[in-house]
Amino acid sequence: MSILSYSLFANDKVWLEVEQFDKLGGWVVDAQFIDQMGSSYLLAHGLGEPVQPAVTTVKFPSRGKYHLWVRTKDWAPFPTGPGKFHISIGDKIVPKSFGIDGNDEWHWQYGGEIDIDRSKTEISLIDSNGFEGRVDVLYFTKDKNDIPPSSFDELSTLRQAMNRHPNSPVDVGKFDLVVVGGGLAGVCASIQAARLGLSVALIQNRPVLGGNNSSEIRVPLQGDMDHNLFPKIGNIVRELSTGYKGEAGDEKHYGDDLKLEKVKNEKNISLYLSTHVYDVEKDGKTITAAISRNVITGIKYRFEANYFVDCTGDGTLGYVAGANYKMGRESFEETKEPKAPMFIDSLTLGSTIHWFADEKDTISHFPVCDWAIQFSDDYYLKNTRGAWNWETGFYWNMIDEAEKIRDHKFRVIYGHWSYLKNNKFDEYAKWKLEWMAYNLGKRESRRLVGDVFLTELDIINKVEYEDACVTTKWGIDLHYPNPQNSQYYPGEEFIAIADHDRDFEPYHFPYRCLYSNNIENLFMAGRNISVSHIALGTVRVMNTTGMMGEVVGVAAYLSAKYKCTPREVYQNHLDEFLSMMEN
Repeated sequence: MSILSYSLFANDKVWLEVEQFDKLGGWVVDAQFIDQMGSSYLLAHGLGEPVQPAVTTVKFPSRGKYHLWVRTKDWAPFPTGPGKFHISIGDKIVPKSFGIDGNDEWHWQYGGEIDIDRSKTEISLIDSNGFEGRVDVLYFTKDKNDIPPSSFDELSTLRQAMNRHPNSPVDVGKFDLVVVGGGLAGVCASIQAARLGLSVALIQNRPVLGGNNSSEIRVPLQGDMDHNLFPKIGNIVRELSTGYKGEAGDEKHYGDDLKLEKVKNEKNISLYLSTHVYDVEKDGKTITAAISRNVITGIKYRFEANYFVDCTGDGTLGYVAGANYKMGRESFEETKEPKAPMFIDSLTLGSTIHWFADEKDTISHFPVCDWAIQFSDDYYLKNTRGAWNWETGFYWNMIDEAEKIRDHKFRVIYGHWSYLKNNKFDEYAKWKLEWMAYNLGKRESRRLVGDVFLTELDIINKVEYEDACVTTKWGIDLHYPNPQNSQYYPGEEFIAIADHDRDFEPYHFPYRCLYSNNIENLFMAGRNISVSHIALGTVRVMNTTGMMGEVVGVAAYLSAKYKCTPREVYQNHLDEFLSMMEN
């Protein structure tokens, strides 16, 4: 379907959201930073080889001279970034080069005066080198002084008007349960609740299900499920598992189709992919509706429900609802945990981008990347595959600085590969960079606070809670910057070490970690549950988070059955809850 977009309130402007182009070519839609920069955008993720052009046809309201503005950024201006691209309009290429102007913030770059000599015109985005060039919007205006705004709120208002979106979101309907986040926890919560008879909306802001255990990120399912307090908890996780245990493997190993098939086979689940929840409606301390938008079309939707589950990882639903949350490390004074620092700080577990290279039959070359992280004979790595310990962003904000963290890892991987190909050529001559994720594999960000805030002391002292429901056998696994890496790249570390207790007895943690202590109808499952930074080290692996989802599905059923809050399930219906866990 062609883009025929122009403003309702003026006859001399054209606004093009590039993620809506007719043909994306080799460009990919990057939607993971919407809350920070305002939109999805197109990314030239070519691993150092130019991607095919993105092409669309545009209807201009009139012919004549237009001024072109392009929203982009120079993502690695060290000194000049590699994200160069051009724009062709009709049969002419705009003389200006975009994405390399030295401005590392999202901004409007002026493209000059353009002569439009026909009403329907083909426009193409032409990537130069495959090194992560990016573009959000093309804006054509006949008024040279009509510079689009840069502030988030003003730009959002203009974007809505130019896209001719209705002011109010489209009402999707009412559900018993809305699950936000389609990682393993969200999928398991949805399936469990649906099988118990609840109507469920599962909302996922990516085009595939599985989160870190998807072909986009490629982390295997880990965590022992053979020592559970309730042995049948984990059965849905097993249904969704391919059994593959490798990192950064072939995409077929991560079961995207399997997860999608399982969800679509549940008659009580309505699935909404590529849909991002960014706001809520509330009545006092109760969420009444989740507000979302499609990451491609930008159209907004309203999901009304009695109960909600935050499985976003980042705690996004809880955050916009005003739920209490933690981020960073708690101090020893607060938690008395042996592994806690003396003072509160901002350290979190880092994020990883997986990648791999393959050895081919022929010799290949890779360009020198002076904008990337530089290696030398004093310090370089010999990896042809990036696994868990290629970890970044320990002291950066995992939400507000997520794009910076991802881009830093791009610079690391490209710099590493450039060094091997150009300085150790005899050994790596036939090796070719084959695949690299562009979505961050996060481990930690916000943790929502429940009625129980689980700490290391609970775990090491084997505190027994009467509402114990989920079992973990993954030892407390904490990551820190590798000291040698810190020596060469202080403050920009990208290799981790693990402090991992592998001699770990099973521990059963309580249901009261799985609902908010101040939002009355909000559950949570995944890495955003009510635990300290230290305790997160044992509950965050995906087999465990999937079991959390199964438990929350049961609790949501009981909440709906008795028209009670998640807290009242514990207070008034604990025996029935535990019986359902058993059976």
